[in-house]
Amino acid sequence: MNGAEAKVGEWRRSVKTWGFWWRCFSTLGLYYLLLWPRNQITVTTRRITQRRGNILGGDETAMSIENITDVSLDVPPMGSLFGWGNIQIQSAGSSATEISFVGLANAKKLRETLFDLKDGKLDETKK
Repeated sequence: MNGAEAKVGEWRRSVKTWGFWWRCFSTLGLYYLLLWPRNQITVTTRRITQRRGNILGGDETAMSIENITDVSLDVPPMGSLFGWGNIQIQSAGSSATEISFVGLANAKKLRETLFDLKDGKLDETKK
């Protein structure tokens, strides 16, 4: 045979083995244990706080509920189906988004809660 080398085939580990699925779930498990708890938004009656981070470090952004000027919500088709969305929150005195979260569970509920706090429907005196 004379000529250039040609690919005949390609083989990989089967997805039908226990080892393949163990690797997939253990990787997802690491994400769940190490990263997921460090990325969250917390709302109190006075402020909203976003924590972002990983096992090596992170940061936190907080703003007063009174200073919120814009809450933008984007819900893609898959987000609508599974109950998540992308949210961006701006405050007075800033032209950039200060708090943003992509793939936030119950993003619509967060927006409604912020609007209720701004309107005085949820305050510290009502129990």
